[in-house]
Amino acid sequence: MTIAPISGVSLPNLTIPVTPVRAVAATVHANRPLPELNPAQIQALAVAEVTRGAAVRQGGLAPLIADLSQAAEDQALPSPVRDAAVRVLAHAPPLASNVTGPDVAKAMARSGLFLEAKLAAAPLASPVGHDLKAGLLVLRQALSTWLAAAPAPQGHRSAVPPPPYRAGGTRAQAPAVSKLSPGGSPVVMGQELARETEAALGRVELLQIASLPVETGPEAQVTRWMFEMPFVTPQGASVAQFEVSRDGRGEAGEVEPVWRAAFSLDAEPLGPIHARVSLTGAQAGVSLWAERAEGLDRLRADQGLLSAALAAVQLRAEIAVHAGAPPSPAPAAGRLVDQTS
Repeated sequence: MTIAPISGVSLPNLTIPVTPVRAVAATVHANRPLPELNPAQIQALAVAEVTRGAAVRQGGLAPLIADLSQAAEDQALPSPVRDAAVRVLAHAPPLASNVTGPDVAKAMARSGLFLEAKLAAAPLASPVGHDLKAGLLVLRQALSTWLAAAPAPQGHRSAVPPPPYRAGGTRAQAPAVSKLSPGGSPVVMGQELARETEAALGRVELLQIASLPVETGPEAQVTRWMFEMPFVTPQGASVAQFEVSRDGRGEAGEVEPVWRAAFSLDAEPLGPIHARVSLTGAQAGVSLWAERAEGLDRLRADQGLLSAALAAVQLRAEIAVHAGAPPSPAPAAGRLVDQTS
C-alpha cells in the first residue's frame, strides 16, 4: 500500500543514497507455533513500528530552517554540509501575499510525501532538489559523515509541535528564529543541525503515515494527504500545515464527491489563522478562524474580496469568519499522545 504520487514531476538523472533497513531477528520459542499473518497485518505492524520511532524523534521543521539559514553562510562548515543546507532551504521560500493554488500543489508534490513512490517508479532518477525528504536525507548523510569522529552531543529536547495523525486536523506552528551562536563551535553547530534534521525527518514520516489509506471504517472511503509547507518571514522561519481530502462518493456516478482542504499557519502580525474549505460541484463552503483580534479584523475586512474571487471562477460560496481556533477532532483510541506538555 503506497501513497499515490502526483504525476508530471520531472526528476534529474542523478542518484540518491539509500540507507538499507536493518534486519530484525525474530525470537523463536521451542514448541510454540508462529502466528500466521496476512499481508495487511504485516503492513500494519511495520507501520506501527515506524510510527513509534518517528513519534519519539519528531519535531517542527521551522527550527531547522531557521538554523540552516545561518549555517549555510558559515564557511567553517564543510562544503557538502553547506551545499545540502542550500538544497533544503530551496524548499522554504519567503512568504508572499500572492500564494496560489499551483504554489500549494507544487509544495505538496515536493513535500516528501511521495518520495518512496517516486523512487519505486524511477529507481535511477534522483529527486534531490525536487523533494524535501530527499534533501533532508542528503543533509543527514553529510552531517553524519562530518561528525562521525565528534564526541557525543549533550542530550536535550526542546518543545515540539503535536505529532500529526490522520483526520487529526491541522495546527499552526509559531515562527522560529535561529538559536545558533554566531562564531561558535562548528562541531556544536553541526550536532544541533543533525538533531533538528532527524526531528524533521521523523515529522515527514508521520505525515506520510497520516496520508496512508485505511481499509476499514468510515475513513476507508476518504483519501487524505497531509503535508507541510515551510517558508521564511521577517519574524523567522515558519510552517503552514495542509490537509487535502476527497471522499469516496461519486465513483459510481450517483453523487458528486466532496473535496476538502484545510490549513493552519502562524505569521505576524495576524497570528494563527486556520481555514477549512469544502467543494461539491460548484458549491463551496469556507470557514476561517483567527486567534488574534488583528487577524480577525483582517479576515472580516477581506471577506468581500474572497467572495468575489470565488464568484469569478463560477463558485457559489458560503463564507464564515470566526474568532479563536476550529474545534479539534476527538482523538480515537490508539492515537499518538503528546507527553512533552
